[in-house]
Amino acid sequence: MGKLLMLMLFALVLTTPCCCDGDMNRAVDEGVKIDHETANAFVRRQKRSYPYYERYYEMFKSPLELKQEQCENYAPCDYYSELVGFHAAYRQFFGNV
Repeated sequence: MGKLLMLMLFALVLTTPCCCDGDMNRAVDEGVKIDHETANAFVRRQKRSYPYYERYYEMFKSPLELKQEQCENYAPCDYYSELVGFHAAYRQFFGNV
C-alpha cells in the first residue's frame, strides 16, 4: 500500500508541470483584459474647472491676498516678512491685519 501511494505521488509530481505549464504561459501572453466600464470605475479623471470660475477668482482676490501683494511690493516689508512672517511684517509696516 505504501509503495502504491509513493508511486501515485511520484506520478502526480511528474505530470503537474506538464499540465499547468500551458495554462500559465497562455495567461501571461494574453495579459489582463478588463472591459472599458470596469476600468473607468477604478480610474476617475479630475474634472476641469469652468472658465468663468477661473476668471472670477482672477478678478476678485481675497483681502489677505491683496495685503500679501501690498507687502511684497514694499521692499522693507517683503524682507521683514521672510524673517518674522507675513502677519508680523504687515502689522509692523501697515498697521493691523
